[in-house]
Amino acid sequence: MKKRLFFIGIFVVLIGISFYMFKNYFSDNSSSGFVVRDFDYNKDHQAVDNLFHKDDNWYWMISTQNTDTYSIDFALRYKTSSQHIKKQDMVLKVCLIDGKIAGFFSYYPKIQGSNKIWQLLFLIVDQDFRRQGIARKLLTSAVDDMVKRGAIRIDIATRNNNFRAQNLYKSFGAKLVDSDDGDFVHFSWYKPKL
Repeated sequence: MKKRLFFIGIFVVLIGISFYMFKNYFSDNSSSGFVVRDFDYNKDHQAVDNLFHKDDNWYWMISTQNTDTYSIDFALRYKTSSQHIKKQDMVLKVCLIDGKIAGFFSYYPKIQGSNKIWQLLFLIVDQDFRRQGIARKLLTSAVDDMVKRGAIRIDIATRNNNFRAQNLYKSFGAKLVDSDDGDFVHFSWYKPKL
């Protein structure tokens, strides 16, 4: 009887440890100061604008044909995928680590009135927070949200010489669909069929 109780006790402890490890591994990491939340223009626009203009981030994020005319403020203020129309079609999110904006990402449905095909427009991590797996967490968050909104395909573009981003997208299951753009390569991620 004592032996049986001992093994039941060990089993309960192992289940508890497994649950704790599983919970911490798949949590949103808010206990470690990692939070993803909706972008708030009044609170976040200056920090996100600074992020786009930090070091060489502008080069990595904006097409060379638009570098002089693209207004990140217009996109943020009006949550728009257009540079000329206030479409309010874009979802914008920030990643905070211990209260500091460490990343930003945005996406929108590519076809008005349909939630099947989405575009990941921006995914950027502050240089001070890179090489910590944050880009993968942001990509996971973005893809999960787009799928919840109905996405079956997500299109992604990145610089043709941004090999880290390309490897991230490939490791996530995105397939290269076009590399003849000049500046950018294009990937598509497809929702797995059940």
